[in-house]
Amino acid sequence: MATVRNFGRNVEFRPREFASPASEQELLGILEATRNGRIRVVGARHAWSDAIVSGDVLVDMRHFNHVEINEDSDAPTVTVGGGCQVKRLLKELNRRGLTLPSVGLITEQTIAGATATGTHGSGRHSLSHYLTAVRLACYRPDGSPAMVDVTEGDELRAARCSLGCMGIVVSVTLPCVRQYQIEERATPCATIDDALAREESSPLQQFFLFPHLWQYFAQERRVAETPRSWSAPLYRAYWFCGLDFGMHVAIKGTAAWLRSRPLVRLLFRSLLPRCIFPGWCVVDRSDRMLVMEHELFRHLELEAFVPDRHIRAAARFVEVLLKRADGEDASLEADQLRQLDEAGLGHAFRELRGRYTHHYPVCFRKILRDDTLLSMASGEADAWYSISFITYVEPRDDFYAFAELIAGSVVALFGGRIHWGKWFPLDRRAIETMYPDIEQFRNVARNFDPHGVFRNRFTDRVL
Repeated sequence: MATVRNFGRNVEFRPREFASPASEQELLGILEATRNGRIRVVGARHAWSDAIVSGDVLVDMRHFNHVEINEDSDAPTVTVGGGCQVKRLLKELNRRGLTLPSVGLITEQTIAGATATGTHGSGRHSLSHYLTAVRLACYRPDGSPAMVDVTEGDELRAARCSLGCMGIVVSVTLPCVRQYQIEERATPCATIDDALAREESSPLQQFFLFPHLWQYFAQERRVAETPRSWSAPLYRAYWFCGLDFGMHVAIKGTAAWLRSRPLVRLLFRSLLPRCIFPGWCVVDRSDRMLVMEHELFRHLELEAFVPDRHIRAAARFVEVLLKRADGEDASLEADQLRQLDEAGLGHAFRELRGRYTHHYPVCFRKILRDDTLLSMASGEADAWYSISFITYVEPRDDFYAFAELIAGSVVALFGGRIHWGKWFPLDRRAIETMYPDIEQFRNVARNFDPHGVFRNRFTDRVL
């Protein structure tokens, strides 16, 4: 079997067997033949954790890509095969004047991969939250393979975001909404308070901290009742050429190819801010405005989550870490440093100075509370904020050291979490404090996988 690599090229492995079933019967046959082995599923490979790794059987669900739209009631729904990519699903829905209730930044993922890891957009729940039914190829308590439709209770809450631990997702059902327009504008914000103050009028916004400039830019977004702007095609061309492509070439050029810290600082302090036009207000279709072509350049990402009540403190903490990593004499409050010492992270913080220059805008997105057991926005907090850290530099040793400190710190200081599908340096000891419903999830997963066939080293380590 050939070597399998993910998009970021930080994960590679060689499974014993690769299978791409074309029917439910074939899929059940694979489960029957692997009752004493291990099975994992591969989607679009657009993730950075080790969740897909399998030394035994790897299943590709590409043939399960059907899209069935039901508009018989006032509340339309769609049932979609687990192997269908989100971008194809959005295209099929748009033909009927529909779209998804939440749209993530990336559309390359399969719907099963996106929901199994808690993929989210901004200002709404994650995709996982909206699932009303999940069809699984799994095992009965006696170990025999079966197709099971999960539609309610803790079983559904677990299946919505399961990391593949309950079985193979054959299809999911979720509601659709009528296609809508988004009004968008970019707004400079001196502080995070300025950015947060805009949420009331722009509930779908995301905002960015520009390192080295230490200024925020809000990508203000709200639902609009007006038709598409005449300048929307020009805006889409500007966004693709100037940001999706041009900005990333500039970042790779200064940080990865020239490896020049002064040029990275110059880029963020002087050049990139000039590429943003605050007065440009554009209205366009939601599935055009809410996504990016993030797959054009290979990168690696860690995404941290903090409860909404801690976002200001977390943002200040992030700024201190970025400045210190770049060599500035930035210090934490005494109480935070004490907490880091108690968590065994104080030494890493002190050794960070001058080790790493961050070279990408830090993205903040708000996610409403999910009704799941294991997605990053589940639990008691009314909302969570994700904070994304991306690197385009290889080798990645310095970024790994920085990201490990970020990951451990958000847990210790802010009761935070780390995205299951992004680079994931934590283990079970940290997970136990993150998810109050984790034991419920384990119990449900055992009922669908009594012999641990759908686990791998990653799920064993974290769950």
